[in-house]
Amino acid sequence: MYITTTACDKCKKCWEICPTDCIKHPEGLPFSCTTCGICASVCPTNAIRKNKFGGWYIDRKRCTLCGMCVKHCPFDFAKIVGDKAQGTLRVKGICVRCGLCVKVCPKNARVDVLPNLKTPIDYALVLEIASPERLAMILEGRAKPKVKAKAVTP
Repeated sequence: MYITTTACDKCKKCWEICPTDCIKHPEGLPFSCTTCGICASVCPTNAIRKNKFGGWYIDRKRCTLCGMCVKHCPFDFAKIVGDKAQGTLRVKGICVRCGLCVKVCPKNARVDVLPNLKTPIDYALVLEIASPERLAMILEGRAKPKVKAKAVTP
């Protein structure tokens, strides 16, 4: 999961380079797919699969464009779009964790936090703080998290 720190100068390079279009920019700050896997869990054809980097890829031969991933994505990243090169529709917006957004950032404001998280990841907590607006409210003390972090024992 990639996050954006306050060092971000809103240069837009991360979302311009993203091959899967999984970065949004509310108020100009990059916010990307959390790789929670909800899209994969609701896919009736198992077309959304985890790759070796911990991200997700779409097996286009299995994908029927049913839209379940789009309907259930908690942050509206998954979407069905036209592929002009192929002349077809396809699913985009799901992070493959290629790391291009981190590499291209001139301020080193994009950070890969997945290697530093203990597993299993409590995605209820991730979803609680993943929206920029909600995280800002929690950090500023205007709101308390609804979900408490569970202690992870090694």
